Amino acid sequence: MRSRVTIFAMSLAVLAGVPVTLPALGGQVQTAPATSLDPRTVDARADVWAKSFADAGDFSGVVLIAQGDKVLAQRAYGKADPQLGTSNRIDTRFRTASISKTFTAAAIEILVAQGKLKLMDKLGQFVTGVPNGDSITVEQLLLHESGVGVIEGGDAARDCLPSDELLARLRSAKPLFAPGKNSQYSNEGYFLLSLIAERVSGNSFDDFLRQNIFAPLHMENSGLACRDLPTGRNAFGSVASSDDGGPVALPFNEAAEPGAGSVYATAADLLVWLKAIDTNAQFQNAKWKYPYGWGKRNYSGKHLIEQSGQLEGFNSHMAFYPAEHIYAVVLSNIQSGFSARIPKDMEAVLFGGTPSKPPAIQALTLGERSMKQYDGEFRSSAMPYRQTLAIHEGHLAMHWNDYPFWRTLTMVEGDTFFARCEYAYVRFARNKDGYVSSMTWTWPFGGSMTFDKLDVGPPPPPQIGE
Repeated sequence: MRSRVTIFAMSLAVLAGVPVTLPALGGQVQTAPATSLDPRTVDARADVWAKSFADAGDFSGVVLIAQGDKVLAQRAYGKADPQLGTSNRIDTRFRTASISKTFTAAAIEILVAQGKLKLMDKLGQFVTGVPNGDSITVEQLLLHESGVGVIEGGDAARDCLPSDELLARLRSAKPLFAPGKNSQYSNEGYFLLSLIAERVSGNSFDDFLRQNIFAPLHMENSGLACRDLPTGRNAFGSVASSDDGGPVALPFNEAAEPGAGSVYATAADLLVWLKAIDTNAQFQNAKWKYPYGWGKRNYSGKHLIEQSGQLEGFNSHMAFYPAEHIYAVVLSNIQSGFSARIPKDMEAVLFGGTPSKPPAIQALTLGERSMKQYDGEFRSSAMPYRQTLAIHEGHLAMHWNDYPFWRTLTMVEGDTFFARCEYAYVRFARNKDGYVSSMTWTWPFGGSMTFDKLDVGPPPPPQIGE
């Protein structure tokens, strides 16, 4: 699960822990891989790559890679809980965010296989009152083609609102487009799928996943949590910053919608899940027109399916290469722009090439009086969400609308800042009188967006290093 504003903007513009042993899962016989990888080579590449981002303060977590029953790399980096000094381990539990969608889609597929549900069934048969519900199909929800509206309110990110309250807000939300006429990533669509699963099965979504996926696959360190994980060996999230203080710890966990981002798991459990997708007949995606809940990719001639996720303070990624029977999991409790690098970097780790390195910047010190010239509200005609910039805990920082989490901006040159949480550059422009009047965000994949300042006024004179 990613914050909707991050998705919207981006669409536009060491070894530790318990060794992993992969269990036999049954199902179809696994064919010989097209390419057999050498564990020592993959492990060395993965360690150099991950360690460079860990040393930069952009990654803390677990990298776990296997081919068939052979583990190629399993390494843990950084602290699970920086306040207590506990280290990440292979069996540390992380919030997986949108990786949750692969389980939600699997739940729907199980119900279809049981004859209790059809992909062409309408949402309104199970959940009433959602605009266009009598036209939206289950498959359109799976494919992010439903056009259902957005659940608004900062309290939805702060608090674990009950499902009936989330549904009430969705019932009053304006649809984004007519069903099937467009596609836009939708956490709300997968929340609705979790409700459908509950109403068709007669069980809570938590119980359904546990009885039909987690327990049969012996995924004993996986489950659902809106905000705080059950007591155990858990990772605690933070957000990358270029300032000397390092990553900024979260004041509290972001709330996750059921079905969209509420699954927690260890890397070892997710490796079991990837193998099940490959070899267990109940979960194989090949029988479906599209791998629902996943993304279908081909970066360099090799077909794969993958899913990634982001909740405030956490990044997650997993990938499966069918021809090679390769499974890769990366979980991090530091949110940074590293997450966008993982898919293509992983190919270099696996098959050879040069993975990326963390950006090296020279931070400039900016006094509070100078920071004030940049604060205020900014809006763009390209999106409905405003940005607020202000001095937060001694740093220039931003947040979206009433989203309750701040992200630090670090000055790297005159009127140019770096947002390490996304590896984005933020460049401010001034009007003819020298006042800050707009800012342009540029993301590493090439997208950009300009936001105009709502209240343009005279700033105090810049004082670098005061």
